[in-house]
Amino acid sequence: MRTRPVTAFRFAFIGCATMVMTVVGHAQSFTQTFGGPGAQDGIGAWPAPEGYRVAIRTHDSMLEGFNAVLQTTNATGGTLGAITWPITGNAFIQATVPAVDGSAFIIGSVLMGGVEKHDILFSKVIPDGTIQWTRTVALSGSQQLFGGHALPDGGAVFCGLTEVAGLHQPFAVRCDAAGDTIWSHVEPMATDAELYAVATDGDHLLFTGRTMTFGGHDDVLLFKADMAGAPIWSTSIGGTATDKGRSIAYAGNNEWVVAGWTDSVGPLDQSSQRRSLRAYLIGLNDDGDTTWTRTFGDTLYDQRLFAMERVSAADIYLAGERSTPYGSDAVLMKVSASGELLWERVLDLGREDRLSGIMALPDGVIGTGWSFGEYGRQVLFVRRGPDGN
Repeated sequence: MRTRPVTAFRFAFIGCATMVMTVVGHAQSFTQTFGGPGAQDGIGAWPAPEGYRVAIRTHDSMLEGFNAVLQTTNATGGTLGAITWPITGNAFIQATVPAVDGSAFIIGSVLMGGVEKHDILFSKVIPDGTIQWTRTVALSGSQQLFGGHALPDGGAVFCGLTEVAGLHQPFAVRCDAAGDTIWSHVEPMATDAELYAVATDGDHLLFTGRTMTFGGHDDVLLFKADMAGAPIWSTSIGGTATDKGRSIAYAGNNEWVVAGWTDSVGPLDQSSQRRSLRAYLIGLNDDGDTTWTRTFGDTLYDQRLFAMERVSAADIYLAGERSTPYGSDAVLMKVSASGELLWERVLDLGREDRLSGIMALPDGVIGTGWSFGEYGRQVLFVRRGPDGN
């Protein structure tokens, strides 16, 4: 069975030159879309001396292949130049993992021609934009990486899935600063399960994702390990419908926050007799016990949270989308440490828009994703101030 990456592509075949659109709403804020024929997803961005670096997953409709591109922009998101990762095979990059020294890890998987399995891929970009190293690790079965966390020693922990006997199972791996693997771990589950994100308090790792119930829907999966990858506990949180954890952050004082979506709670739409998906936040203690929950949304839209970053002891940024069967809008939010909504900004740029990556800055936030409009599926790259403007 061929394992496919979580993100599905919608393609537009166009012959126009690369198009760039800028909408400026604040002295330091911008909204940029850029790309060309085929499809491009912005999977993460971080500050650079020139402005920003943006990691992009591209699909070439002529060559029927996926590539990884590193684009450098100026301070307003305008393109300065780009390089393509020298990777053989289809490179499905899924996330960026920024480090405090200005470097970043790019993670995902690679699918070699003629081989029906993914091998994990992780690469390090140093502050000057040089791709310092790239590692593809061939293990038994098929593996993909979706999330990670940079560590003080210059290495990182990544997480995703491995395929075992036709089932997806939670997978984690730690590397050192040189990209050498320190350990890898598969957490055995009775049903299909995946990990999407990991955070640390310095002594432990807490992962989140999803696990399928025997009733056929997903629950939020939580898995705790020590820094050597040894399991401590695992648990799940969910109701009678879908619950997914897509991002996690350590909030201090032995508290953690998970972001994702749910339709296990919320008002029932009387006309359709269904509950919309709602943006979902869960507060947890060190033992995995729920301390509080918050949901955001209404009966008009499905709303999902794909990314989160803790700004301070008081505030958290969130990124995602709200959608109907006819399209979607990108969403950027800021909430308090207890989940109270401070502001929400909706970006309606095309038929479909999504923010799936986020990074807090000292004076605001940047987000990346995609926008599907008249020019095809293109990178969406935005910056906003701390007040959302």
